[in-house]
Amino acid sequence: MGIVLVTIAVFALVVLIMSIGVILSGRCIRGSCGGEEIIGPKGELLNCDTCPVRIEREARQQKRAPGTRVSLTK
Repeated sequence: MGIVLVTIAVFALVVLIMSIGVILSGRCIRGSCGGEEIIGPKGELLNCDTCPVRIEREARQQKRAPGTRVSLTK
């Protein structure tokens, strides 16, 4: 029984660490291609094109270096 509890604790810790990594990376979470559309709390469609984090990051980069192309990948 002890091994089962240790295993569950390790899995929970790994999931916790992975979720913190996603939060700190600042990237938008997106669904799979062809999946259901995700509707935000205000009724807006959430996808890569309308991601508020992406829009804010692009705006900051345009202020720093106008005329340069923005890379959307990390």
